[in-house]
Amino acid sequence: MRFELWISWRYFITKQKERFISAISIIAVLGIAIGVTALIGTLGVMTGFGNQLREKIIGANAHIMIKGDSSIYEYKALGEKLSELEYVEAVTENIQGQASFYYGNKTSFVFVRGINPETEMKVTKIKEYVKRGKFLIEEGEIIVGKELANHLGLDIDSNFTLGSPITGDLRIFKVAGIFNSGYYEYDANLALVTISDAQEIFGLGDSVTEIGLKLDKPQLTAKLKTDIASFVGPKYRVKTWMDVNKNLLSALKLEKFVMFLVVALVVLVASFNIASTLIVTVTKKIKDIGILRSIGARGLSIAKIFAFGGLFLGVMGIVLGVGGGLLVCYIIKNIHYFLEIPQDIYYFDRVPVAFNLQDLIWISTSAILICFLSTIYPAWRASKLNAIDALRYE
Repeated sequence: MRFELWISWRYFITKQKERFISAISIIAVLGIAIGVTALIGTLGVMTGFGNQLREKIIGANAHIMIKGDSSIYEYKALGEKLSELEYVEAVTENIQGQASFYYGNKTSFVFVRGINPETEMKVTKIKEYVKRGKFLIEEGEIIVGKELANHLGLDIDSNFTLGSPITGDLRIFKVAGIFNSGYYEYDANLALVTISDAQEIFGLGDSVTEIGLKLDKPQLTAKLKTDIASFVGPKYRVKTWMDVNKNLLSALKLEKFVMFLVVALVVLVASFNIASTLIVTVTKKIKDIGILRSIGARGLSIAKIFAFGGLFLGVMGIVLGVGGGLLVCYIIKNIHYFLEIPQDIYYFDRVPVAFNLQDLIWISTSAILICFLSTIYPAWRASKLNAIDALRYE
């Protein structure tokens, strides 16, 4: 093995007299580097987008939601029982529904959530998102998202009319707070009122539509869903935040996989340069191959020499690509300092980037495999050269 590695190193790294071979070797390395850089940059953005989206969704929602076939009247007793479970960190109750906003000559349909501020801030992070005004609202007060406030022209202490979808009655609310989650869908479509106001708006009496749970181990949400469903019984429907956003999360996974395949084609195309380099080298080194065969080198050893050469070039490209990819991720992560990103199109106010070690290992392994496959034919061709014919070549 040392013999093959030494010969391969001299052929492809330290002793390339032929300028043409040297040039296509450099092109091969740069091709792999560009492909790996593109892969790391693309998947970095996709991973960052997915992570930030999950963070925003979890931040504004409970880990697990419990709903009844209609309204839940015994929500206080059920909440107390659920809070006694060892894996439940906090419990809150809320009401979900849509209503109409009227301010001046502007109208908007929004998603209204009735909350108990004292328990809501223990389950979600919405309190942290309130950048202006207060979170601990009272009856007749409302918290709106930043984008919704901008759309309607609302500010702290602004009074506007909210229309009930059940009775058609109109009520005047005062803006007590404005939140900014960084996720456009919430900032443009969500408003928070007290439980009592929501009960009146939606005609629910002394009931709620949902009980939310925060778990002490969020990573076990899917597993604990089954335990909680057994605990509350068939009378209630139990869903996780992942169930509620199943289509969105599935689309993110599929998009990331498709992007990986598309950008991986760049590495695949670049690997043909490695194959070309090896084929040209085999042609240029026929006499050397003949000498090696005449002194006892087996065909497998000859094949290893050229396979190692291709891998040397591939690994050099991958190392450069990893460095370039990390640099690209850093640049993209800080691009918001000089580039404004339209939040209504991209959901976030900046490009999210996340470095994932698992993705890096997967990219590097895939690139090495592609490079190795590109060496098979040239290495096989070199191993089949006859010693006598090779020595007669020149």
